[in-house]
Amino acid sequence: MDNQNNQNNHHPYQSGSTKDYSEPNHDNLFTPYPSDLEDPSMGRLKHSGPGIASFVIGLVSIIGYMLTLVIATMAINSTIGVVTTPIQVEEIALHPAVVLASLAVLVCLILNLAGLILGVIGLILKNRKKVFAIIGTILSGVMILAFAGLIIAGIYMM
Repeated sequence: MDNQNNQNNHHPYQSGSTKDYSEPNHDNLFTPYPSDLEDPSMGRLKHSGPGIASFVIGLVSIIGYMLTLVIATMAINSTIGVVTTPIQVEEIALHPAVVLASLAVLVCLILNLAGLILGVIGLILKNRKKVFAIIGTILSGVMILAFAGLIIAGIYMM
């Protein structure tokens, strides 16, 4: 009886049995995901690769549009000057800077299409963070809509 009282003093939650519960039994421990116990970083989600690619492509295409606009404008202003006659307007349309700028804008548009596709793929992936996929999809989608708006505005201005 005295021995049992000593055990109760050391283990206040232990009943009258002599089995020691102070250390858990690792054989009966239920762990549905043992890898989570070994690596604590497994609980965090990773960013989706296509989402990051979509974000980077969106940024690159926006920078490409800006550089194309600035460089083409500087090239045209330095060679042609002020446009006053319809013949000068035709000269601008055939100017090499305008042709190269048009090709650069088309390349940026193709980049935007690829960014939009990668962004949608990044949004569909399961168990991944979607921040970059959302931002990349929005960047690419807005630039595609802006390009389409400029085409439609150009058609109706004639």
